Amino acid sequence: MLKQYNLESLRAGMVLGRDVLDTNANVLIGKGTVLTQDMIYSLMDRPIFSVYIQEEEKEEINIPGREHLLDNAYVNCYESVYTRVYQLFVELLESEMLDVDELRAIVSDEIIPKLCDGAKAVSQIHNMSRSGDYLIHHCMRVAILAGLIGHWRKWPKDRQVDFVISGLLHDVGKQLIPPDILNKHGKLTPEEFRTIQKHPEHGYNMLKLGPLKDKKDILFGILQHHERCDGSGYPNGVKGDQINEFALILGILDIYDAMAADKAYARRKSPFDVFNILYEDVLKGKLDTEYGVYFMRKLCHSLNGNWVLLSTGEKGRIVYIDESRVKALPVVQVDDNKFIDLNRDSSVKIETILRAEEV
Repeated sequence: MLKQYNLESLRAGMVLGRDVLDTNANVLIGKGTVLTQDMIYSLMDRPIFSVYIQEEEKEEINIPGREHLLDNAYVNCYESVYTRVYQLFVELLESEMLDVDELRAIVSDEIIPKLCDGAKAVSQIHNMSRSGDYLIHHCMRVAILAGLIGHWRKWPKDRQVDFVISGLLHDVGKQLIPPDILNKHGKLTPEEFRTIQKHPEHGYNMLKLGPLKDKKDILFGILQHHERCDGSGYPNGVKGDQINEFALILGILDIYDAMAADKAYARRKSPFDVFNILYEDVLKGKLDTEYGVYFMRKLCHSLNGNWVLLSTGEKGRIVYIDESRVKALPVVQVDDNKFIDLNRDSSVKIETILRAEEV
C-alpha cells in the first residue's frame, strides 16, 4: 500500500514506494530505498514537498476517538490567521511599521476566542500538519499556548491580549537572522550562535519606537524570553525578579514548542520527553518553578485523547494521565483489549504525538 507523506513526517527506516525525481525528472532516490535521516534532510533542501512510502496493509484498530482528530472549523481558522500573521511579519520587515490595529484584531477576534479553546487547542496544534514558514507557525503556536495560560490563570482580558501579542511577536527578530544560520543542520559555530542570540534584541528594537512603545510587558516579554532565572540566559544575563513575568512564561512555552514541533533540521520530540527537559531546568533553577510546574500539569491533562507512536512501533491513544504528578506518564490503549501503563512498563516509551494524517 502506498501512502503520501509530507517531508516533515518522514522517519528513517521508511521505504520509498516511488522514485523521487528532481526538477529535470532525474531520479534522486530510487523506489525501494530505505530512507536514512541524511536522505530526509537532503530532500528538505529541495523544492520537494511530499513522497510516497510503501506500507504494509494493517488490520484496522477499533479505538474510539480516531474518526474526528481534526476540527475543520479550527483548522480553517488557523490557516486564515497564518496568512494574516505572515503578511503582518512581511510588512513589518519591509516597512519597519507594525500594523497594530490588524495585530489586535487578529488576537482579539481570532486567536483568543477561536484558537485558544482549552483542550481542543492542544490537540489541534499537535494533530495538524503544517506547511509554509516554520517561524510563523512557531510564533502562532507559542501565542496559542500563551492564550491558554492567560485563560487558565483567569487574567483580565486586556492582559491576555497583551500576553498573546508578546507570544506572537516573541521571535519576530529572527527575520533578521540569515536563513543559512537559522535553519542550519548540525551544530552551530560559536559565532553563529552569537548571531542567533541577537534575535531578542532585534525584535525589541524593531518594535520599541512604534505603536507598542508604551507596552513594556509586551516588549520585555520579547527581549527577555531567553533570559533564565539563574542568570545563564541572554541577551543580558539578568536573573530572578529582574525578568518580566511575560518573559518567564514565554521562555517555557518557547522551549516546549521548539522541541515538540518538526523543524527542517530536527524531528519533533514527545511532549513527555520535553516535560523531562523542562523539569530538569526547573530543578536547576533556570526556569520559574511556579509557571514551569503549572504549565506541565495543565498541558499534560490536555494531551488526553491524542494518538501516539510507541517505541514498539505500535500506535495508540492516550486514555489516562495522573494529574497529581508532574512527571506522570500516560496509559495508552493500543487495541480493543490492550492497555499499556507507561509508568509501570519502562521498556516502552512514547516516540511522538501523531498528527491526524499519520494515524
